[in-house]
Amino acid sequence: MADDAEFPAGSPGRILRFGPLPPEEEARGRPGPPLDAQESGMKVYSTEKLRNVAFVGHGDSGKTSLVASALYVAGATEQLGNVDEGTAPTDFDQEEINRKVSMSCAAAFAEWRDHKINLIDAPGYTNFIGEAAAALHAADIAAIVVHGVDGPGVQTEKMWADAEKAGKPVAFVVSQLDRERADFDEVLGQLQQTYGRTVLPVTLPLGKGADLDGVASLITGKAYRPKPGSRDVEEGDLPGDLADRVAEARETLLEMVAESDDELMNAFLEEGGLTEEQFLAGLRTAMRQRTVIPVFAAAAPRLVGVRTLLDALVDFAPSPAEMPPVTVTLPDGSQEQRPISDDAPLALQVFKTYIDPFAGQISLFKVFGGKVTADQQAFNATTETQEKLSGLACPRGKTGEKVSELHAGDIGLVVKLKNTRTGDTIVADKGHVVHLPPIPFPRPVIAYAVHAGADDDKVAAALQKLAMEDPTLSLDRDRRTHELMLGGLGIDHVRTVMDKLKNRFNLEATLQKPKIPYLETITRKASTSYRHKKQTGGAGQFAEVHMRVEPLPRGAGFEYDSEIVGGAISRNFWPSIEKGVRQVMESGVIAGFPMVDIKAVIFDGKEHPVDSKDVAFQIAGRQVFKKCVMEAGPVILEPIMKMVVTCPDDCLGDILGDLSRRRGKVQGSDSAGGKTVVRALVPMAEVLEYSATLKSLTQDRGSYTMELDHYDRVPAEIQAELIAQHQPEESED
Repeated sequence: MADDAEFPAGSPGRILRFGPLPPEEEARGRPGPPLDAQESGMKVYSTEKLRNVAFVGHGDSGKTSLVASALYVAGATEQLGNVDEGTAPTDFDQEEINRKVSMSCAAAFAEWRDHKINLIDAPGYTNFIGEAAAALHAADIAAIVVHGVDGPGVQTEKMWADAEKAGKPVAFVVSQLDRERADFDEVLGQLQQTYGRTVLPVTLPLGKGADLDGVASLITGKAYRPKPGSRDVEEGDLPGDLADRVAEARETLLEMVAESDDELMNAFLEEGGLTEEQFLAGLRTAMRQRTVIPVFAAAAPRLVGVRTLLDALVDFAPSPAEMPPVTVTLPDGSQEQRPISDDAPLALQVFKTYIDPFAGQISLFKVFGGKVTADQQAFNATTETQEKLSGLACPRGKTGEKVSELHAGDIGLVVKLKNTRTGDTIVADKGHVVHLPPIPFPRPVIAYAVHAGADDDKVAAALQKLAMEDPTLSLDRDRRTHELMLGGLGIDHVRTVMDKLKNRFNLEATLQKPKIPYLETITRKASTSYRHKKQTGGAGQFAEVHMRVEPLPRGAGFEYDSEIVGGAISRNFWPSIEKGVRQVMESGVIAGFPMVDIKAVIFDGKEHPVDSKDVAFQIAGRQVFKKCVMEAGPVILEPIMKMVVTCPDDCLGDILGDLSRRRGKVQGSDSAGGKTVVRALVPMAEVLEYSATLKSLTQDRGSYTMELDHYDRVPAEIQAELIAQHQPEESED
């Protein structure tokens, strides 16, 4: 299949498939139909006709089902995808199908009212939330999906904050309103309480739970009910008991739109209202500026509210052309602002990578400037290598429709890039190099040793491929033990990787106790000297270094300086000393952990005209630095995690007591809707297996997120244990 994954430039649209094979094709033992089996006549859309939407939110809020319903209503899929049946278009990885949980972001486009809407479905569970960073980075608006029964979750707040930080507009979608005990008004109240009075409904549900049969639009003043067995809806008048509420809610929305713009406010005060044209244009502007946060009602399996949502995305969501200019970094380090426009130089960024057994590497990207044409030659500005943009297509879950070109702001995929990874910037050629802003992926917070026996090399190679798909994974060799270390966002994240290792590559390995990423630093200034002198039968070695170390502020890293005057040590040996110091910084002094936040200054020394050489000053640099550190009050730092725990109110006492026993410091709590959200700072070493504890304390009714907040000194008794466990390497001189 990989050999067929390229097409002549400008060829008509064809279907590219990747991901797990349908059972009938698996049985035939071949990778699906030929890539050119179906003509699609894929239309090319201008920047103004594009909408890029990231569906984000807490796990199980209904994001994937909502995307599946949107694709079905728009005619992009023949059947309505279903998560439980494993047919959702954006959950195509076998592990996602098995677990019924999204684990990576996926894109799928829908054509609606002469517009192209790129829907990006992102995971919501803590262990896979890093993928949401890529989705938000590529999108121009965040649709935060909220569970109609459970209300806002931990990730609701995080996605709001991340979208705000990225300057992206936000809309809320209250989904699963056909569930028992679903309550749109209750959830709307919780959102308004948390995010303010600008959070306002744009649609209201018609009915509750099993009686839900449509939505009322505040824009048109009409009711929309899905037709049984059809993608269409039936438009009708509002029920009598809802007409007054819709009128009142519309008036509130209109007033908020007027408040967001001085000219509209003047018109509102002078005329006593806004014209329909002013209202719609003002709502579009207010939504883009985050001065109005619209809320939509939906129930994906019943297609309730889906068509109305698609209409609103076309009418009110921003096109890429309306987004702020992108800041690019030039080769000389300077920055400039560039609009998302066809007239700008070509600049695209890969935001997701898949490794498919048949099509090879598949790269999803967003065009931040210029136009992309099929099979054009390009240049990876990150790796400084030539690439060919083969198999240009528009993604739709595990399929892609071939297209001749993509305009600025669009999302596409290419296959077989040789030296490109997620986050890389691709430009037209080496004469137009720029670097787009990095995708803010979270860093791994926990690492496990992977033992695979005789298959160690095979496992390492397979894990490297999986790490290409997931930038929140890390893969390293421990410098001292030579163990293969796999890092991730949590235990479930790492275990999922091991499942993929078995199912995709038929390889097995075991996970050993996780390694806490402790660090070492110093607490005061110290200075000393060291003389390295070695004389054998041949040439000797000589170097003497006087050094001072100073603590730096947390997060400053490492600084190296020289105060040597008069040539006590020749300038060409200064880098040798620094190299020796950096070697110790990597391996630590008291417990074998990397060192941080230290400044090393050489201020005197001696050299020999014959025996002084690079290796001698490296050794002297290592040893004098170790001596300095031992006199500078060395301490061990441990990672402190920012935890947000959501639990039923009746479990709060148990949660607080457990966090206290784990050396946690509670920062605050909020209660709403029968649930309490607790914010705490807890040492990572104390919460490695917290998911099992939380499940027990809350009878599986709790959830939590965890991310690195800062590093702090470990208690003295723990530092003594860590030092005692350390087996220092033999002296190198």
